[in-house]
Amino acid sequence: MTRRWGRAVIAATLLAACGAPAPAPKTAAETPKAAAPLHEGPLTDFVPAAGLRWMVVVRPAELSSAPSLKDALALLLPEPRLDAFAKSSGVELRELPAGVAAGFDYSTLYLFQLDNSGSAVQRQFSERLVGGPRVVSPHEKIRRITGVIGRTPESLVLIDGELGAVSVGSATPARVVELYALGKLKKSPPALSGAALSALPKSVGSAPLAFYAPGPFEGEWARGARGLLINAVAIGVSVRPLPGKKVEVTLVLAGDWPKPDATTRLVDAWDDLAASNLGRLLGLDHPAAAPIVSALPDQLKMTVELDVMPLAQGLRAAVLSEVWEIMDLPRPAPAGGGSPPKAPGEPKAPGLPEETP
Repeated sequence: MTRRWGRAVIAATLLAACGAPAPAPKTAAETPKAAAPLHEGPLTDFVPAAGLRWMVVVRPAELSSAPSLKDALALLLPEPRLDAFAKSSGVELRELPAGVAAGFDYSTLYLFQLDNSGSAVQRQFSERLVGGPRVVSPHEKIRRITGVIGRTPESLVLIDGELGAVSVGSATPARVVELYALGKLKKSPPALSGAALSALPKSVGSAPLAFYAPGPFEGEWARGARGLLINAVAIGVSVRPLPGKKVEVTLVLAGDWPKPDATTRLVDAWDDLAASNLGRLLGLDHPAAAPIVSALPDQLKMTVELDVMPLAQGLRAAVLSEVWEIMDLPRPAPAGGGSPPKAPGEPKAPGLPEETP
């Protein structure tokens, strides 16, 4: 269940022109059309609801400036590692206003807010490609760069002064970002406007760190939370820093909750998690304050305060083996030699939206 809970943010621009003898002045009829305006909005406007499995939305600069998180962030993301990431990607996470990571069946999409042309990001991305980049520019402010890093297809989309997006695996999500910017997916709702995630309260997205998962939930997920997820259409989790090295974590389950014991089952599910090996590792068995649970006909909500250092220490222990992936660093070789698994190919991921003619 923890595999579906999130990863963080990455990314990478260029243009040249050459001149010839000045042509005769153009008449008004010959004046080229101005480029069509691009869509502007939050990063989540560029993530499709179709095919989405999970999404993490984060405001790194806000989190890094929170005094209560300083020690925890230093433990999870040491300064030398952040410096190395900035040098290799062109993205300074500590100053990033907003970022998104979104998981699909065939790829993971990373988006980050951009206040310049992204030339450093494009340069670093292109240098890592095997065989050189392929660059397409469907609009004067958009560039799409594709290639292979290691054995994995990757695509970078840069929209001047707005955003950068990297798709690892299938290029389809990167292409979707481009189409949303061009206004060509009017019939395909973005993530937070889709049928599932739109059922969650907007308060989830007001936090500097939020996790989303659309339903329906099947298999192991459907059996989770004492069976509550069978009725859930979406999960939202928000994290807010509090004074005194604490964080407030709020879980919201959107769905149909006709049975009066839903809140009791949610508390029992929390107790199960807190008593598990993972719960003890994260310090969930000793919260700073007891969980507060409430219910509406279409919403279950639980809020709990946690001490941030035990949580950070547990997270560090739990994900230490995957830090290479979170920070986009070289993956350690398998213990017995052998080759890493091949990346998925380039067929279109099922369920992703079609372009509006």
